[in-house]
Amino acid sequence: MGIVLTYSAWFILLCILSGLLFSFLFYFRTKKDEIPRVRLLVMAFLRFLTVTLLSFLLLSPLIRQTRQNIEKPIIVVAQDNSGSILAGRDSAYYKQEYPKEMESFIRELQSKYTVQAWSFSTRVADSLPFSYAGKQTDISTVFSEMEARFTNRNVGALVLATDGIYNRGGNPYYSARKAGYPVYCIAMGDTLLHRDVILKNLLYNRTVFLGDKFPVEVWIEANKCAGGKTMLHINKGDQLLLERPITFTRDRELQKISLLLDAKEKGLQHYRVTVDPVNNEYSGQNNSRDLFIEVTETKDKVAILYQVPHPDVSALRQALEEEARFEVKESRIDLFTEDPKKFDLIILDQLPSRQGYSDLKGILASHSSLLFILGTGTDLAAFNSLQTGLQILSDKENYSESVPALNDNFTYFTIDPKLKDLLKEVPPLECPFGTYQGASVSEILLYQKIGNVRSTYPMILFMQSQERKTGIIAGENIWKWRLTEYEQDQGHEIFDGMVGKIAQYLSFHGEKSYFVVKCETSVPEGEKIEFRAELYNESYELVNSQEVKLTLTDENGKSYNFTFAPSDKSYYLDAGALPAGLYKYQATASLGKNHYMRTGEFAVLPVNLEMLNTLADQGLLNRLAADHSGKVFSPHDLNKLSQELLSRNDIRPVAYLQKRFSDLSGNLWVLLVILALAAAEWFLRRRGGMY
Repeated sequence: MGIVLTYSAWFILLCILSGLLFSFLFYFRTKKDEIPRVRLLVMAFLRFLTVTLLSFLLLSPLIRQTRQNIEKPIIVVAQDNSGSILAGRDSAYYKQEYPKEMESFIRELQSKYTVQAWSFSTRVADSLPFSYAGKQTDISTVFSEMEARFTNRNVGALVLATDGIYNRGGNPYYSARKAGYPVYCIAMGDTLLHRDVILKNLLYNRTVFLGDKFPVEVWIEANKCAGGKTMLHINKGDQLLLERPITFTRDRELQKISLLLDAKEKGLQHYRVTVDPVNNEYSGQNNSRDLFIEVTETKDKVAILYQVPHPDVSALRQALEEEARFEVKESRIDLFTEDPKKFDLIILDQLPSRQGYSDLKGILASHSSLLFILGTGTDLAAFNSLQTGLQILSDKENYSESVPALNDNFTYFTIDPKLKDLLKEVPPLECPFGTYQGASVSEILLYQKIGNVRSTYPMILFMQSQERKTGIIAGENIWKWRLTEYEQDQGHEIFDGMVGKIAQYLSFHGEKSYFVVKCETSVPEGEKIEFRAELYNESYELVNSQEVKLTLTDENGKSYNFTFAPSDKSYYLDAGALPAGLYKYQATASLGKNHYMRTGEFAVLPVNLEMLNTLADQGLLNRLAADHSGKVFSPHDLNKLSQELLSRNDIRPVAYLQKRFSDLSGNLWVLLVILALAAAEWFLRRRGGMY
């Protein structure tokens, strides 16, 4: 413990001098012969101490306290809770005996260490349910969680209990590169290859058009099935659409079967693909899969125009072409000869351009929806003159690097929960630097974050007028976001989904409705189902004071009733997770004498990835352990693992010195001392007859 001054220590002399001066002036300026000299000196000394101490407190002294904290090593036990654990021959052991052995193992470690027990499938949970109910496995999320929770902490080791099978997220071997702690693995699962027919994958377009024939590719894997025969069936409800015989000629075989189906009905259609089991097949859980296809009547036409080629153009075109609902045309603007009125959405990359082309009269007269992408080639003065609803005012056309920050209150369409994680990793965009003035009716999807400061400037925003819908991406190099996602997840699903939703919102030209209900048309099993609703009065102003109800009906006719909750100026409903299948909804609302009803449908897509690969990957576990000073143990050898961890000399407690500063003037004991000194002086003065 010590005292720290915010001023120079020489100021303490001034405090002492002020105490001496006050005592002298008060008690020794004139002679007081009637007071005994000893009492006078005592009172003067008390006055000196009181004034000196008060003066010292004016220097704002701080009390510094240093404490030593001992932190025991942290051992994290991460247990795989996905369905593939029970796919092997030891499923009874993992359900009955293994949970008891794991609990005993944790208690033994707790005698020396701080133990944190997690379970994981797609995300980490702070519990050990041993239910093995996870539909997918993301082992990399364990290492992400370790980094988020325990950076600069005394982590002794990670015990990873898994079969090494992952079907979501990145490769855990590379995710563990930053791990500075030992990694021990408990090798679960089955390493034997069994006689099995697996419906490995289905490839199809999620959106097709009424009256078309659409292709479906069925990939079937066969293990130890040489000479076996089976039959492939495709059903729509109770109706058998087609069947195809299949013969396997090798012990391990992967067959691709191409089929054509007819899109005869509009809306979401549910198909089921099934493969009959072969004789003595090990498991039939992976012999069927469901697919949901949205059948629409027309495609949305999108034109992407530019003056100078840019990677953003290619990234947007590829993202839109992933969805069959869009028909995309790409062209240099001076070579664009088609009628703009034919297009539902026109994307203008860095137009108006500083390189000579700023004439957009024909496009503006078409009333087609517009999406502007601003960049270093944009003529900002010409852009401001278009009266889009966004003005960027700047003396010079300067640009700054800005990273995106998601607006959690965005309501125009639903946001993929994984988008927020991706946006934390993407590189910045080159955004115009200046003062942004947006229309009051604009809706912002992403804000600009400059350095560590989240600004109020928009990065992606939308506006709607009587003539058209307008979107603006206020920055270039969005193509790097698509590459970043591929680098992390070997796919473009999140980026393409964001671009698709932006284009879908802008290209939709429905009539004005006083009651609007929005939801995703397809949601993976296990994810929550979210609805948003908007209710307008006769002046087309948003209101949320009325009750809005919704009824869901599944394919078996079972109904679920919900009530929306007011959110900002609209309504929000979280219907939770639902079983896989096709659902219809009916939402109702009343405002005054008007009664509204909206209907729609969506699909909950079944997730059965855990049964597609049940062969444990012990090679991955061996590499993880070898690269991080650990070992691999069998689930039956947990006692050996505990002894290994308890005997390691490099897993030891760490002492931390913690400094704490507090204001001395706020200390109760200092106040009591000052009061005691003043009271003692007052008592002696009264006793001596002085006032």
